Amino acid sequence: MSETQTAVPAGRLAVLLVSVLLMGLTLTWAFFSMRAVMAVGGSCADGGPYVSAQPCPGGAGFIGVAIPVLILATFAGTVSAISIKAPNLLVPMWTLLFGSLGWNFLESAITWPGGVDPGWLICGIVFELMALPGLIVIIISRGSMWTTGQGAEGRPADSVLWWGIYLAVGTVGAALGAWSFYSWR
Repeated sequence: MSETQTAVPAGRLAVLLVSVLLMGLTLTWAFFSMRAVMAVGGSCADGGPYVSAQPCPGGAGFIGVAIPVLILATFAGTVSAISIKAPNLLVPMWTLLFGSLGWNFLESAITWPGGVDPGWLICGIVFELMALPGLIVIIISRGSMWTTGQGAEGRPADSVLWWGIYLAVGTVGAALGAWSFYSWR
């Protein structure tokens, strides 16, 4: 007995792919804008009634757009993904966001002039610990798929194809994010 393949609705697929593209783009914006702010000491301000001794570097404002768009794209993409039996985007987004921001904290802590900065080191460790459960869920669900031919949700092994598509489209989004960050800041 063979299963009948059903066509994936084009509209839902488009929403999913645009969401993955936006996730790559906005994760990159958040990563680079955080690095820009950390390069000037970790805090800055521009304009308004309070004058700061440290103006914000170019690109710092990207994070104000990146995080809300990232969250909206992830939720829209997950709804679409679930409707076409593709892997959800919430766990990878969580893992990548906290893992990448934790990396920034750790790198800045270790390379801080004058020695290791304990505050940023603690923040980096906490952020990596926040990313860890998502990574564990991804590893466990992938391991289940490899050994049984089914994902953790009982989905067919074609989720390997979905993860490959997510990786390819997300990489294009990250490349666009890096290009736009350095072009527009």
